[in-house]
Amino acid sequence: MRPGPPRLLDRTALGRRLRFRTSRDPLLRRLKELSLETGVPLWLVGGAIRDAALGLAGKDVDLVCGPGTRRLVAELQKSFGTRGFRVRKRGVTTWRFDGEDGPMDLVDASRRGLEADLRRRELTINAMAYDLAARKLVDPLGGLPDLRAGRLRAPRREVLAEDPVRALRLARFIAQYPWMRIHRQTRAAATAVAPRLRRASAERLRDELLKLLRGKAPHTGLIELERLGLLPSVLPELVPLQGCAAGFDRPDVWTHTLATLEHSTRLGRLPAADAAARDEDLLVLRFSLLLHDISKPETFRVSPEGKPSFHGHETLGAERADGLLQRLRVSRRTRRRIVRLVRFHLRPGNLADSGPTPRGMARLARDTGDDLGLLILHAACDARGSGAGSLGAADARRRWRRLRELLHSLDGMRGRTKATGTRPLLDGSEVMRLLGWKPGPAIGRALEELLQAQIEGKIRDPREAREHLLKHWTERDGAGGGAA
Repeated sequence: MRPGPPRLLDRTALGRRLRFRTSRDPLLRRLKELSLETGVPLWLVGGAIRDAALGLAGKDVDLVCGPGTRRLVAELQKSFGTRGFRVRKRGVTTWRFDGEDGPMDLVDASRRGLEADLRRRELTINAMAYDLAARKLVDPLGGLPDLRAGRLRAPRREVLAEDPVRALRLARFIAQYPWMRIHRQTRAAATAVAPRLRRASAERLRDELLKLLRGKAPHTGLIELERLGLLPSVLPELVPLQGCAAGFDRPDVWTHTLATLEHSTRLGRLPAADAAARDEDLLVLRFSLLLHDISKPETFRVSPEGKPSFHGHETLGAERADGLLQRLRVSRRTRRRIVRLVRFHLRPGNLADSGPTPRGMARLARDTGDDLGLLILHAACDARGSGAGSLGAADARRRWRRLRELLHSLDGMRGRTKATGTRPLLDGSEVMRLLGWKPGPAIGRALEELLQAQIEGKIRDPREAREHLLKHWTERDGAGGGAA
């Protein structure tokens, strides 16, 4: 279900909000003063105006400058104590200044004028401007009426052809503003440029996908990505998920994947919900949900009884996910976290089905480390995206109840490990030295038991670990390790 539209400001209320912001914001106030002192027209444009109309606290400072840009830039350099740097691309000159409050971009429109500059932007809702000196809203392309109508419309037919990545940006906007719709002519233009996205830089595709996954409704953005015909160009590895059965009497893997992402927008009542409170952690969770079944089509088999199976899809999926993330130039740290969740995503369910043991839970906590909370959320979203949390079959409901109990237990364990951590307090060498053992299987058993005691809160530091080891293992199977 798509969230409804927010309460939008009308033109008068928007003007008041912008006047208030420019009077309170030190940077905008200084920019207004410089515009008045130099006589150079200066407009705040783009996302700042759109967000103000939506009642959001916009952070972007994108500016358009009229005749006299060089004079204004010189004053900015003196005022801010930095030269900034200039970029010229597609005939547009942009100055960027990095300040304490973030970057500020200033576009030189001294020759073509404000309206021509606004027409080169990808959408009318991003083509509104506010004259800082005159304190006046400028909307020649109907961006505010389009915003009120929930309409994503390009100001010119050629806009998407000039930069095909803007087609992907449409899907991203749908994820961020799921109550909006794409205008039919803009939709047709996006579909027409879809094949050209294959030649776009990996970094630009990555940035748009990350923003899409951070949106209020990432599943709606991915649905739009598919409808626009962009999926084969942007995420070709996921195309085989469409039409691949997710299980007996279940929708295909692509539909299941979208359902898991939809559940990631409602984490509040799930165990370990706080694990995704940070933006970075939520992104890791959602990217892992997007990729967790990437290898189901490759591992699809049908039993003699007619039931599909996907043995090993989590292991192969981790490899395929790693390859996709490398292609998109995702950072190594984020990539490793996502791949680990894909590799281990079946283990909570397997533990719940086989009957969880303290030893098995301790192993899972050790293997997932600081991301145990995200794995708990992943398992919950995966199960509920499979229909296990809804009014499905009785066995599906029973399986969800078992899994939910386990996830709550794991969350309790996670709370205890926040104090002690999941890194072993002792290593194998110290165990052998303390017990006088040679290398052997008993060393591993002793280390696992120590980790379990650590996770259960029975030992908290290396001293307590040594005491526990000497008390419980001195007369145990030392012969199994081989006495020194």
